[in-house]
Amino acid sequence: MRRKPRVTIIDSGDELAGDPEACAVHQVPASNGAMLAALLASLPCDVDRIGPVPDDLTLLTNAFHMAHDADVIVTTGGASVGDHDLIRPAIETWGGAIDFWKVAIKPGKPLLVATKGKQVVVGLPGNPVSSHVTALLFLLPLLRTALGAAKPLPLAVELPLAAPLPAGGDRREFLRGRLVSGGVEVLTQQDSGALAAMAAAQVLIDRPANSPVVAPGAMARILLIGNGGIA
Repeated sequence: MRRKPRVTIIDSGDELAGDPEACAVHQVPASNGAMLAALLASLPCDVDRIGPVPDDLTLLTNAFHMAHDADVIVTTGGASVGDHDLIRPAIETWGGAIDFWKVAIKPGKPLLVATKGKQVVVGLPGNPVSSHVTALLFLLPLLRTALGAAKPLPLAVELPLAAPLPAGGDRREFLRGRLVSGGVEVLTQQDSGALAAMAAAQVLIDRPANSPVVAPGAMARILLIGNGGIA
Protein backbone atom coordinates (compact mmCIF):
# COMPACT_ATOMS: atom_id res chain seq x y z
CA MET A 1 0.00 0.00 0.00
CA ARG A 2 1.31 3.44 -0.91
CA ARG A 3 1.77 5.94 1.91
CA LYS A 4 0.74 9.56 1.64
CA PRO A 5 3.42 11.84 0.19
CA ARG A 6 4.74 14.38 2.67
CA VAL A 7 4.78 17.91 1.25
CA THR A 8 6.31 20.99 2.84
CA ILE A 9 5.47 24.44 1.45
CA ILE A 10 8.01 27.22 2.04
CA ASP A 11 6.83 30.78 1.44
CA SER A 12 9.70 33.23 1.03
CA GLY A 13 10.12 36.97 0.62
CA ASP A 14 10.69 40.08 2.72
CA GLU A 15 7.46 41.48 1.29
CA LEU A 16 5.27 38.73 2.76
CA ALA A 17 3.32 39.04 6.00
CA GLY A 18 2.12 35.89 7.71
CA ASP A 19 -0.75 37.77 9.37
CA PRO A 20 -2.96 39.48 6.73
CA GLU A 21 -4.13 41.96 9.38
CA ALA A 22 -0.59 43.01 10.30
CA CYS A 23 0.94 43.95 6.93
CA ALA A 24 3.55 46.68 6.95
CA VAL A 25 3.36 49.34 4.26
CA HIS A 26 5.82 47.42 2.06
CA GLN A 27 4.18 44.01 2.61
CA VAL A 28 1.41 41.87 1.16
CA PRO A 29 -0.34 38.86 2.75
CA ALA A 30 1.44 35.53 2.23
CA SER A 31 -1.37 34.04 0.17
CA ASN A 32 0.51 31.48 -1.92
CA GLY A 33 1.05 29.00 0.89
CA ALA A 34 -2.65 28.94 1.78
CA MET A 35 -3.59 28.68 -1.91
CA LEU A 36 -1.23 25.76 -2.52
CA ALA A 37 -2.37 23.97 0.62
CA ALA A 38 -5.95 24.29 -0.63
CA LEU A 39 -4.95 22.83 -4.01
CA LEU A 40 -3.17 19.93 -2.33
CA ALA A 41 -6.25 19.22 -0.20
CA SER A 42 -7.69 17.52 -3.31
CA LEU A 43 -5.00 14.81 -2.96
CA PRO A 44 -4.17 12.40 -0.11
CA CYS A 45 -1.05 14.24 1.05
CA ASP A 46 0.31 15.34 4.40
CA VAL A 47 1.03 19.05 4.05
CA ASP A 48 3.17 21.28 6.30
CA ARG A 49 3.93 24.97 5.85
CA ILE A 50 7.03 26.97 6.78
CA GLY A 51 7.25 30.73 6.64
CA PRO A 52 7.05 33.25 5.33
CA VAL A 53 10.85 33.16 5.42
CA PRO A 54 12.74 36.45 4.81
CA ASP A 55 15.15 36.86 1.91
CA ASP A 56 18.13 35.65 3.91
CA LEU A 57 20.37 32.81 2.69
CA THR A 58 20.93 31.32 6.14
CA LEU A 59 17.25 31.39 7.09
CA LEU A 60 16.19 29.89 3.75
CA THR A 61 18.81 27.15 4.02
CA ASN A 62 17.57 26.39 7.54
CA ALA A 63 14.02 26.13 6.20
CA PHE A 64 15.15 23.40 3.78
CA HIS A 65 16.82 21.56 6.65
CA MET A 66 13.57 21.82 8.64
CA ALA A 67 11.81 20.00 5.80
CA HIS A 68 14.10 16.95 6.16
CA ASP A 69 11.19 14.49 6.24
CA ALA A 70 9.33 15.91 3.22
CA ASP A 71 9.13 13.94 -0.01
CA VAL A 72 8.37 17.12 -1.94
CA ILE A 73 9.39 20.64 -0.92
CA VAL A 74 7.45 23.41 -2.64
CA THR A 75 8.81 26.96 -2.62
CA THR A 76 7.12 30.10 -3.87
CA GLY A 77 9.08 33.14 -4.98
CA GLY A 78 12.81 33.78 -4.91
CA ALA A 79 13.64 31.73 -8.01
CA SER A 80 14.20 34.56 -10.47
CA VAL A 81 17.38 36.60 -11.06
CA GLY A 82 17.13 39.55 -8.63
CA ASP A 83 19.43 40.28 -5.70
CA HIS A 84 16.78 38.96 -3.30
CA ASP A 85 16.07 35.76 -5.26
CA LEU A 86 17.92 33.31 -3.04
CA ILE A 87 16.11 30.00 -3.54
CA ARG A 88 18.73 28.59 -5.92
CA PRO A 89 21.75 29.39 -3.71
CA ALA A 90 19.82 28.15 -0.67
CA ILE A 91 19.15 24.82 -2.41
CA GLU A 92 22.82 24.48 -3.32
CA THR A 93 23.95 25.41 0.22
CA TRP A 94 21.49 22.84 1.59
CA GLY A 95 23.12 20.21 -0.64
CA GLY A 96 20.56 19.97 -3.42
CA ALA A 97 21.19 19.96 -7.17
CA ILE A 98 19.24 22.06 -9.67
CA ASP A 99 17.76 19.78 -12.35
CA PHE A 100 16.28 22.57 -14.44
CA TRP A 101 15.37 26.23 -14.10
CA LYS A 102 12.99 28.23 -16.32
CA VAL A 103 10.41 26.88 -18.73
CA ALA A 104 9.12 28.54 -21.90
CA ILE A 105 5.57 29.11 -20.69
CA LYS A 106 3.50 32.13 -19.68
CA PRO A 107 2.73 32.54 -16.86
CA GLY A 108 5.35 30.60 -14.95
CA LYS A 109 8.74 31.06 -16.62
CA PRO A 110 10.88 30.96 -13.40
CA LEU A 111 9.82 27.39 -12.51
CA LEU A 112 12.61 25.39 -10.86
CA VAL A 113 13.05 21.70 -10.06
CA ALA A 114 15.83 20.35 -7.86
CA THR A 115 16.63 17.14 -6.01
CA LYS A 116 18.52 16.02 -2.93
CA GLY A 117 18.58 12.26 -2.60
CA LYS A 118 14.96 11.15 -2.88
CA GLN A 119 13.60 14.60 -2.05
CA VAL A 120 12.22 16.74 -4.86
CA VAL A 121 12.05 20.54 -4.75
CA VAL A 122 9.49 22.30 -6.94
CA GLY A 123 10.23 26.04 -7.01
CA LEU A 124 7.14 27.94 -8.11
CA PRO A 125 7.07 31.62 -9.12
CA GLY A 126 6.08 34.17 -6.51
CA ASN A 127 3.32 35.88 -8.47
CA PRO A 128 0.06 34.26 -7.30
CA VAL A 129 -1.38 33.39 -10.73
CA SER A 130 1.97 32.03 -11.94
CA SER A 131 2.23 29.97 -8.77
CA HIS A 132 -1.32 28.65 -9.18
CA VAL A 133 -0.94 27.75 -12.87
CA THR A 134 2.43 26.03 -12.46
CA ALA A 135 1.09 24.08 -9.47
CA LEU A 136 -1.73 22.81 -11.70
CA LEU A 137 0.61 21.93 -14.54
CA PHE A 138 3.63 20.53 -12.66
CA LEU A 139 3.13 20.00 -8.92
CA LEU A 140 -0.20 18.17 -8.95
CA PRO A 141 0.84 15.80 -11.78
CA LEU A 142 4.06 15.01 -9.86
CA LEU A 143 2.08 14.07 -6.77
CA ARG A 144 -0.55 12.15 -8.75
CA THR A 145 2.29 10.12 -10.26
CA ALA A 146 3.69 9.42 -6.80
CA LEU A 147 0.23 8.23 -5.76
CA GLY A 148 0.00 5.85 -8.71
CA ALA A 149 -2.45 7.72 -10.93
CA ALA A 150 -2.77 6.20 -14.41
CA LYS A 151 -3.40 9.62 -15.94
CA PRO A 152 -1.62 12.24 -13.82
CA LEU A 153 -1.51 15.00 -16.45
CA PRO A 154 -4.22 17.64 -16.86
CA LEU A 155 -7.30 16.60 -18.81
CA ALA A 156 -7.54 18.45 -22.13
CA VAL A 157 -10.62 18.89 -24.32
CA GLU A 158 -11.28 20.70 -27.60
CA LEU A 159 -13.80 23.55 -27.50
CA PRO A 160 -14.60 26.42 -29.90
CA LEU A 161 -13.51 29.96 -29.16
CA ALA A 162 -16.37 32.43 -28.69
CA ALA A 163 -14.15 35.42 -29.49
CA PRO A 164 -10.96 35.98 -31.53
CA LEU A 165 -7.49 35.67 -30.08
CA PRO A 166 -4.55 37.86 -31.14
CA ALA A 167 -1.25 36.35 -32.21
CA GLY A 168 0.70 34.77 -29.35
CA GLY A 169 4.23 35.37 -28.14
CA ASP A 170 7.33 33.21 -28.16
CA ARG A 171 6.26 31.17 -25.13
CA ARG A 172 3.49 28.61 -24.72
CA GLU A 173 0.61 30.44 -23.03
CA PHE A 174 -2.06 29.32 -20.59
CA LEU A 175 -4.78 31.95 -20.76
CA ARG A 176 -7.44 32.17 -18.09
CA GLY A 177 -10.91 31.90 -19.59
CA ARG A 178 -14.53 31.01 -18.95
CA LEU A 179 -17.28 28.98 -20.56
CA VAL A 180 -19.91 31.01 -22.41
CA SER A 181 -22.61 30.42 -24.96
CA GLY A 182 -20.78 29.43 -28.12
CA GLY A 183 -17.65 28.06 -26.44
CA VAL A 184 -14.81 29.65 -24.49
CA GLU A 185 -13.70 33.26 -24.10
CA VAL A 186 -10.53 34.71 -22.62
CA LEU A 187 -10.82 36.83 -19.49
CA THR A 188 -9.70 40.42 -19.98
CA GLN A 189 -7.28 40.43 -17.04
CA GLN A 190 -4.29 38.16 -17.65
CA ASP A 191 -1.81 39.81 -15.25
CA SER A 192 0.19 37.30 -13.20
CA GLY A 193 -0.86 39.01 -9.98
CA ALA A 194 -4.60 39.11 -10.75
CA LEU A 195 -5.97 36.56 -8.30
CA ALA A 196 -9.57 37.72 -8.77
CA ALA A 197 -9.39 36.81 -12.45
CA MET A 198 -7.79 33.47 -11.58
CA ALA A 199 -10.61 32.77 -9.14
CA ALA A 200 -13.17 33.62 -11.83
CA ALA A 201 -11.49 31.40 -14.43
CA GLN A 202 -13.12 28.11 -15.37
CA VAL A 203 -10.57 27.01 -17.94
CA LEU A 204 -7.02 27.46 -19.13
CA ILE A 205 -6.67 27.97 -22.88
CA ASP A 206 -3.47 26.20 -23.95
CA ARG A 207 -1.83 28.08 -26.83
CA PRO A 208 1.40 26.98 -28.54
CA ALA A 209 4.26 29.44 -28.85
CA ASN A 210 4.03 31.82 -31.80
CA SER A 211 0.33 31.11 -32.36
CA PRO A 212 -1.25 33.07 -35.22
CA VAL A 213 -4.39 35.17 -34.93
CA VAL A 214 -7.36 32.86 -34.30
CA ALA A 215 -10.92 33.60 -35.44
CA PRO A 216 -14.10 32.91 -33.45
CA GLY A 217 -15.30 29.35 -33.86
CA ALA A 218 -11.80 27.88 -34.14
CA MET A 219 -11.17 24.90 -31.91
CA ALA A 220 -8.76 25.36 -29.02
CA ARG A 221 -7.11 23.03 -26.52
CA ILE A 222 -8.77 23.64 -23.14
CA LEU A 223 -7.85 22.54 -19.62
CA LEU A 224 -10.84 22.47 -17.30
CA ILE A 225 -10.20 23.80 -13.80
CA GLY A 226 -12.11 22.27 -10.92
CA ASN A 227 -11.87 20.85 -7.37
CA GLY A 228 -8.53 22.34 -6.56
CA GLY A 229 -6.88 21.35 -9.80
CA ILE A 230 -7.65 20.17 -13.27
CA ALA A 231 -10.92 18.28 -13.50
